[in-house]
Amino acid sequence: MKFYHGDIILDVPETVYYPREDSLLLAKALENESLKKKVLEIGCGSGFLSIVMAKKGAEVTAVDGSKDAVEATRLNAKKNDVSLTCFGSDLFSSVTSKFDLIVFNPPYLPDESNDATYSGGKTGRKVIEKFIENTKDFLERDGKILLLISSLTGENEVLSLFHNCGFKTTIVAREKIPWEELIVIDCNFRYEI
Repeated sequence: MKFYHGDIILDVPETVYYPREDSLLLAKALENESLKKKVLEIGCGSGFLSIVMAKKGAEVTAVDGSKDAVEATRLNAKKNDVSLTCFGSDLFSSVTSKFDLIVFNPPYLPDESNDATYSGGKTGRKVIEKFIENTKDFLERDGKILLLISSLTGENEVLSLFHNCGFKTTIVAREKIPWEELIVIDCNFRYEI
């Protein structure tokens, strides 16, 4: 299936997450970012956000647990004439570098199915909790995270998880859609001096 956004054209296989309102809201939040930096996208899917960042001058590493998503991202990057590194990884399992920015549109819906594209477990926070526990090991000293969640995930609960791990958070974008509100959180780790 084709996806079009500005000058970006993607081929999205049926087995890969198709960019929707959540992806578009994260892309909009990225418009306000200086992206001349080293960036990691966790769960790259079709490669949409990674391509957006690469077009803005970022040095992009994109990872996904799905082989189909990794292949789609590689093909879409080539098709859109951008350079990025893409490989398979379950969250940070195969990541070895540190980054200035980590972007993640996780599976966030409260659902206990095995569909990794949207199911975040009973609370919607299963993958998010695992991500937050490990993320500071992969951030540069002044690095930050852009994470998308849903009002169905529990905004206050996610913010508390970040605060408990030493992050300062700011909401940078919100969008109400018929069944939920999408929220982009900007997270910076508070280093003690």
